[in-house]
Amino acid sequence: MDNPDRALLENLIKNQDFGVPLDMTPGLRELGAQLVKGEPGALELSFNVSDRSIQGNGVISGGTLATMLDYAMAYAVLSKLKVGKTCATTSITINMQAAVRPSLLRVIGVVDRVGRQVAFARSEIYDDSNRLVANSTATFFIMDVTA
Repeated sequence: MDNPDRALLENLIKNQDFGVPLDMTPGLRELGAQLVKGEPGALELSFNVSDRSIQGNGVISGGTLATMLDYAMAYAVLSKLKVGKTCATTSITINMQAAVRPSLLRVIGVVDRVGRQVAFARSEIYDDSNRLVANSTATFFIMDVTA
């Protein structure tokens, strides 16, 4: 048994198949997520955030930004794991740096360390002018995939 997201990321990275939509979940489809580039442990994703993800004053909601940060880190961790392994976020710290309107955003996820049971990762979101919008750090529990 394997995590299908882990397996897909492994194949995309191995084949250098970038610009591919990541539509494994309804949330990723809604955000127009794509794998821009990557290697095991370091990925860049893009998200085309629409008006459907804004809050009252016309900027992207913090929850949407948090989701993007978490995806980038989780996928970076998955890209380092062996067949049959998966991960789950256990703790996340998010820092909002600037408000941003709906646009195409880049999210970089990097793994700092993968241990036997815990991984540590960080991520950053940049807007289309390369301004840092948000960043985060998180820990992930590493476990076997179960049916």
